[in-house]
Amino acid sequence: MRYLLATFIVSLAVLLATGDCGIAQTATPAPMSKRELRKQDNQVCTQQAAHENVARRNLAEFVRKCMADRQAERRKQSADERRMKRGMAVEEGAAILDVRNRERREQLEKEATRRADCNRQANEQKLRVAQRRAFIKKCIAQ
Repeated sequence: MRYLLATFIVSLAVLLATGDCGIAQTATPAPMSKRELRKQDNQVCTQQAAHENVARRNLAEFVRKCMADRQAERRKQSADERRMKRGMAVEEGAAILDVRNRERREQLEKEATRRADCNRQANEQKLRVAQRRAFIKKCIAQ
């Protein structure tokens, strides 16, 4: 009985420990700072130089060029992402303006038909200028 309880506790502890590790690995990493990116680039470029057997006298220039190329690639990628986001924003803005213009046009058409109807009624009643203006204002407000 004692061994059964001990086995159960150990297996439970192992499950909990591995479960937490699995959760920790699925979280998205925070974006790296510029300093961390430079450090990573330096390490990668140094490893690449060692792999390509670059002479020691040419090592600094090779690493500098490699780091510049990697940074340029990152900048180009971020610029492309910004361009895409901006393009989407422009399209969304155009769609919103389209809807607003359509609604405004419909509202103006309704007002024009209402005004024409009120003018027709004023003509039928043969109102004078001052009375006509007051009548049309009242008619449109209804």
